[in-house]
Amino acid sequence: MARSHAEQEERGPSGDSRRPDRLVLGASGACVSVVGRTLGVMVTISCSCGAAATSRTHPLRGMPIEERMELVRTAYSAYDGFLTLEADASWHPGSSEPDPGCVVLVDMDALDACEGLADDERRGLSALLGIAHVHGRVLPPPVEIGTVRFRVSPSFGFDAEVVYVVHDGPQTLLELTCAYGGRGELASLVALYSEHGPAAVVQVDGLAPRLGLAAAVAGVSRARTPSVA
Repeated sequence: MARSHAEQEERGPSGDSRRPDRLVLGASGACVSVVGRTLGVMVTISCSCGAAATSRTHPLRGMPIEERMELVRTAYSAYDGFLTLEADASWHPGSSEPDPGCVVLVDMDALDACEGLADDERRGLSALLGIAHVHGRVLPPPVEIGTVRFRVSPSFGFDAEVVYVVHDGPQTLLELTCAYGGRGELASLVALYSEHGPAAVVQVDGLAPRLGLAAAVAGVSRARTPSVA
């Protein structure tokens, strides 16, 4: 029987009234017990079906630092101090039952993730949250060449994609959402700009949605490189 989110918060996502603080995290179905509840702290729970809610139940509160570190390393994504964890279907927000294809995500910031830790542990976890990654794959840091800034960050979707953005001051030269192909992709955009200028990056922006980023960069680079007779 479907339960409302209020009932889920009161009884816990699994419906176990003896353990209102129980949380199951991770696509693998591994169970993680959370001791106690967070008062005054709200995390966002959202689903790929469009359902969303906020909750005072804190996914990481009460865990030892080692377990928190491991969850952050293998999280759905981390970027600029924000963390997204993939949750079990029992945490589906709202009153409707989840579909088999639902992806449920729990979003929190560094303050939530570090709740209840000692100062030295908080510093360590905050530093780890500063390392951007998607599904454990580390993202490269932003690159700046004069007024041009290249960066890659997790997308806001439910498919573990990333967003590549190249800005020249207020002007956007490229903005592309796609699967993450590795650290070399951002480096290839930087190299393309360095060799062929901003027009080449704009050309990639037009081609990449159809060809893919790597193929678009390679094609534009070949087209703009003089052939040797």
